[in-house]
Amino acid sequence: MKTNRLEFGTILVATDLQGSSSAALRYGQAIAAQHRSSLVILYVIDPIGYAFPASDPLFLETDLEARKELKRIEEEIRLGGIDVHSVVESGEICDRILQSVKDHNADLLILGTKAKTKAGRTALGTIARRLLAKCSCSILTVPPESDSLMSTAGRWRRVLVATDFSAQSLAAVQSAHKIVRGELLVIHASGSGGQQECLTCLEKLRFLAPVNESHTVPVEHIAAAGDIGKLISKHARRFRADLIVLGSPSSELSSEELSSSTVLEVISQATCPVLCIPALESAASLPALKEEVSA
Repeated sequence: MKTNRLEFGTILVATDLQGSSSAALRYGQAIAAQHRSSLVILYVIDPIGYAFPASDPLFLETDLEARKELKRIEEEIRLGGIDVHSVVESGEICDRILQSVKDHNADLLILGTKAKTKAGRTALGTIARRLLAKCSCSILTVPPESDSLMSTAGRWRRVLVATDFSAQSLAAVQSAHKIVRGELLVIHASGSGGQQECLTCLEKLRFLAPVNESHTVPVEHIAAAGDIGKLISKHARRFRADLIVLGSPSSELSSEELSSSTVLEVISQATCPVLCIPALESAASLPALKEEVSA
């Protein structure tokens, strides 16, 4: 029986086999169990990062150790009844991740985040700026703090979604409606048009939500002036969100745009998972919806 829920047939988890990515792997495992998904674990060895060629004995040793560890993880996860296999690749990290998404026809890419420091945020931005714009499937970023939200993985109860009425963010709103199982919070940050602009935007938000046919999901709408990144952070805490949903950038961010990117700001600071939706996932219905919202 076909449902209106967002489903993940194949989930790809990119891991560095370090502590920072273990929460992401556990979270991916929980979603796979909930959605009965196949799980693919990807580990990429970047020869440039290790400063040796692929034929170097140290590279071969690293490759062998990675395969042993991944095999151990595979066996552990398989005991839980999840269809899982692992892949070790060598090359530029973003290229290998994008190719693996394509090769395995993944519905969801999961990345661990640990970007509390300036260096960490820079590294995260370097990878995310390419993946967010070029990945054909949704990307879920999982911070270490998500361990406390493991029980809601794949069955999100309190979902916050932000929209600026662009195609990408409208796709995010549609996806949020499909996955929320409890309460939905829809946020828009207006410009400097004052109270009247906020009221106009609030009406647009009410038009967008609820789309849920049975109207069983309570929806809160917020249209306020201010920085959208700060608004998301503030209301995610107040709302006790267990998932934030955003639209992915439609083009790759330049180095100058990294510091002003709302998506990267939210990803680097969120204490709950962030699901980034590419506009192409809902491309068929977006033009008409965008036209109605703009009317």
